[in-house]
Amino acid sequence: MRKAKGMFIVLGLALVASLYFMVSARSKEPSVLDEVLADFVMSIFQEPSYPFFTMISELGDKLGIGIVALLVLLWIWLKKRDYIGMVVFVLAVGLGNEVSKWIKELVGRERPVFDQVDVAESLSFPSGHAMVGFILYMLAAHFLAENVKSNGVKLAIGLLAFVIVLLIGLSRIVLQAHFPTDVLGGYTIGAAWTILWIIFYDWMYERFPKKIEAITG
Repeated sequence: MRKAKGMFIVLGLALVASLYFMVSARSKEPSVLDEVLADFVMSIFQEPSYPFFTMISELGDKLGIGIVALLVLLWIWLKKRDYIGMVVFVLAVGLGNEVSKWIKELVGRERPVFDQVDVAESLSFPSGHAMVGFILYMLAAHFLAENVKSNGVKLAIGLLAFVIVLLIGLSRIVLQAHFPTDVLGGYTIGAAWTILWIIFYDWMYERFPKKIEAITG
């Protein structure tokens, strides 16, 4: 019960933050927060770091997402035979990508003017790399950690997923593909979406434990 209450609190905070970033992004102009964060990030990560962040950015692109998602699905199937988990994982990532596109159209924020033409294939808010990357890696960490008894290993899995997601978001700022609030909005919307699917997954196992056990064998 305490875990469920904590998740609902985080969900509420994520939704409030998401709404704030969406409203802010609809102004079309970069906010003071965008300017401050962009200047800070670009002062730390300069041109020599671009090849590294270009590689990291691929982890949140279509091919990277597809490969990692397939590996996670194979693990859920081979290790746990968790068919409900597989369905939840596929829907969370797949529909999350569609929600990202829908929000982009709703907000209508253009990419930064200094963006490279070859990456400006869609609107700016939210960052799809940040949002879908958050959903994929955090949900993967959740399923992996569920199968581990050691709290230390659970923490390590969560930290690794967090670092990957953080680097993906940073890559979009360093490579000047998004405003910082696009990335932050992607994180908060992705967090809310991920929590909703985890709550749904847990509810399914609590509501239909015998039926699920019969399906999974």
